[in-house]
Amino acid sequence: MRHGCFLLCAAAGCFAPDPQAGVPCSADQTCPDGQFCVAHDGVQTCELDPDAFPPPPPPPPAERDSDGDGVIDDIDNCPELANPDQADEERDRVGDACDPCPIADDNADADADGLGDACDPNPTTPGDTLVSFAGFADGLPPGWTASGLFNAGGGEGVAMAGDTASALVTFPSPASERVEIRAAATAVAITANGQNLGAVNVVEQLAPGTDKAVACQLSRLSDGSQQQLRIFNTSTSEIVNTGGHPFGVPGELELRLRRNGTQYLCHATSPALELGGTAALAPQDPRIGLRVRGAIATYHWVMIVASP
Repeated sequence: MRHGCFLLCAAAGCFAPDPQAGVPCSADQTCPDGQFCVAHDGVQTCELDPDAFPPPPPPPPAERDSDGDGVIDDIDNCPELANPDQADEERDRVGDACDPCPIADDNADADADGLGDACDPNPTTPGDTLVSFAGFADGLPPGWTASGLFNAGGGEGVAMAGDTASALVTFPSPASERVEIRAAATAVAITANGQNLGAVNVVEQLAPGTDKAVACQLSRLSDGSQQQLRIFNTSTSEIVNTGGHPFGVPGELELRLRRNGTQYLCHATSPALELGGTAALAPQDPRIGLRVRGAIATYHWVMIVASP
């Protein structure tokens, strides 16, 4: 029996105390280590002590990975939400995946809706939702698709389009009637020739597989003239509204396009200018996103917010 148990335990990797658990004992008899003398209906036997083999303790915080993303909690910038890329647009040590406002150090949230004030189109009214944020740390995030020449990675999305060509990167438009898309970019070059305008845009209500959308754009000719901010309906080539605005190349820019039904607001910074207008474009399965035409631009980030 002893040899049989030894062979079985060697094969199974089990623990076999000597003597085995369950052998008779008495109060003055010492059981093997890890056992103690227990009475069962007047009969005392050596029993395994469960406290002698407690479950292993959890790993110390320095080794714990609560979200299973391969980054230990001690250095994980979103320890409770998997984000193996650890993307952190504004480098505030809060990862983009769990940051209330990925583009600002200040994460104040006055209306407590989970969207930081600096990202919230309505910071004193709850209900706004961050639908998507792309900082291009590791290519295009899920749900985004590109057409034309668009390369993403290393924290930048580079869009390139020739004279009369376009490049787009888009995401399904939120179902909400109230939507905002906001993006920061560097205009690198104008590739349009002659009287063709080069433009850097954010777009909404894009018909899939086409270049038909409502655009908030900075545009200019290659010679530097006709620098404008425009709301432009690319499906009809209609200028919904326009105003003069600096558009330096190379130059930094930020654009915001806000839609409320068929009403649009187009906003540019440096200096701040906002235009309004109406465009009744409502394609099936519309998309929202970024566009360049006759230009090259590097997009640093893009953010989509839906409001109730």
